[in-house]
Amino acid sequence: MPYEIFVFVREVWDTRDLVVDPLDSSGAIRESVLSCRFEPEDLNALEMALKVKDSDGSRVTVMAFGPPREVDVLRESLYRGVDRVFRIEGSGIEGLDAFSKACAIERALKVVGKFDLMLFGVDVVEGENAQIGSHLAGILGLPQATYVESLESIKDGFVTCKRAIEGGMEEVILPLPAILTVGVALLVDDPRAPRPAKAKLKLLHKKTQIPSIQLEELVTPKVLVLERIPMPAREIESKDIDPEDEGALMRMIEELKEERILR
Repeated sequence: MPYEIFVFVREVWDTRDLVVDPLDSSGAIRESVLSCRFEPEDLNALEMALKVKDSDGSRVTVMAFGPPREVDVLRESLYRGVDRVFRIEGSGIEGLDAFSKACAIERALKVVGKFDLMLFGVDVVEGENAQIGSHLAGILGLPQATYVESLESIKDGFVTCKRAIEGGMEEVILPLPAILTVGVALLVDDPRAPRPAKAKLKLLHKKTQIPSIQLEELVTPKVLVLERIPMPAREIESKDIDPEDEGALMRMIEELKEERILR
């Protein structure tokens, strides 16, 4: 049975192998010293959706916020085989926090349609808190699973997946519609490792028009980030404690308690 699958994707700053400070004295990003890339975890989520499409003919819809900087993630999604893409545009997008983005997505769903399964990637780049999917699950009242390692099956109105937990894995069965936040692909042969763009699809979608939805028509931002202030590095003094010295251990505990109170 084909399903309607939604994937949220992002273009993020590439912070790998930095040799210069990416922030200026005010805490703003120095765009001139950074390049961009398709958020890797979003690519993993996209691959998960495309594997379902490969198996049962499901339709995959992808959405992103704002115009491309260097990488048009929506066009790149088309090159990998998705069926529909939508861009949310408008002033103030750069300052939206995760909850406001989730609110905008919830409103946009009324324009693009309902979905059986929604996939998001874990992300900590650019100050994100990896909670867009969780916020949306709360807004829509849908079941969710986070740090998903694999999608085992989707059938008979349920999705079965495995998620990472401390010390191991657990299998979760959720009724549809549901939201999954996909974890990080770490292994070369990881089943979530994304497929490359296809030359045939590049030719087909090179000039495909990408529909846009105006942010102002969806939601008034509840929170705008006006300024980011970098936190100074904390210097931690190390101490050698004899694990057999109960008195020294107790003093250390009291010092930690006092330090926490002072903060």
